[in-house]
Amino acid sequence: MKRRIKVTIADFESLKENLNNPEELALYETANGNTYDAEIEHDGYAIVDVTEDDYIELAPGEYQLMIEEWTDAGKIGELTLQTMSDPADDKALLYRTVDAGGKEVQAPVSLPKQVVELVAKTWFGKKQKTETEA
Repeated sequence: MKRRIKVTIADFESLKENLNNPEELALYETANGNTYDAEIEHDGYAIVDVTEDDYIELAPGEYQLMIEEWTDAGKIGELTLQTMSDPADDKALLYRTVDAGGKEVQAPVSLPKQVVELVAKTWFGKKQKTETEA
């Protein structure tokens, strides 16, 4: 499935160890900090076509999924909750509420993606059965 991502490689040392070709390493360095459409594999790796002939493969920690425009996330009563990637922080999402006419009711709030993920797991994740429950 194609998704919009931003390449966010923080440490090139492991790539330098694994890539023997300086031209291939240069592709990763050039792509870093840029946004692309990527194919996300079932194991979380992203395949990015950086040129017509060249591609790179990114581990899950080397990119961030991006939502570049306000996107409806759901309804809260009469209001619509919207989200988008925080342009000031690749690892955060902005949230705001708008009324039926699209007028902003609550100003955008930035939350780290990790916080959103942990809250979702707490509220909606399946609890692991312990041996005493089995």
